[in-house]
Amino acid sequence: MDRAPLRLHGHAVSNYFNIAHAALVEKGAAFELVATRASQGEAFLALSPMGKIPVLETPEGWIAETVAILEYLEDTLAPPLHPQDAFLRARARQLINVAQVYLEVPARALYGGVFMGGRNSDAVVAAVRAGLDRGTEALRRLVAPRPYLFGERCGPADLFVFHGLGLVERLNRHVYDRSLAAEVPGLADWAARMAERDSSRAVRAAFEPAFAAYLADKQAAYPFERIDGSPWSCAA
Repeated sequence: MDRAPLRLHGHAVSNYFNIAHAALVEKGAAFELVATRASQGEAFLALSPMGKIPVLETPEGWIAETVAILEYLEDTLAPPLHPQDAFLRARARQLINVAQVYLEVPARALYGGVFMGGRNSDAVVAAVRAGLDRGTEALRRLVAPRPYLFGERCGPADLFVFHGLGLVERLNRHVYDRSLAAEVPGLADWAARMAERDSSRAVRAAFEPAFAAYLADKQAAYPFERIDGSPWSCAA
């Protein structure tokens, strides 16, 4: 059987893999998903220099890093997802950077005690909260859905915030009893709209069983009953 022209390698628990998966669905691309774990083995490092997922296999070669994958898809496949206006495109990329650097990355310090069977120290919990406070305030200043983050169409920023911050929302609810969706005006309605998209349904169908298996394997503190649909609509 002929292989699809694009093959996305990764694991459905990864929010970055899910962003790229959603983008492929939004583009209507012909693609395959290939279950692959991150690795520091030499063979995998030749494809992904940091040994991370996702990695996109293309007819021209391999691309790692989610932002680069999204840019490749935008440059090679219709329909366009980025805003056509240069200023709005820059603002969308700005929002992607804020979501990744100031919310998603700092929140990872909590993974061990929530998703991996460890324990987070009080100092780590306090430090992460301070970082999330700043990131949430930046998100509040940048986001005004109408109905999507940059107009009438779902774009890369929507995919990055929805899927990229899904685990941040879960951590927020579990550790701090707070919610991005509740604290950023308009975000709850936007998240509900995003959850109904075909791309979100496809990602969720792969994510939920993979996440449940991951939590069970790690004997995680995070309870299974919170896997109840979109990451943005989990029970508090």
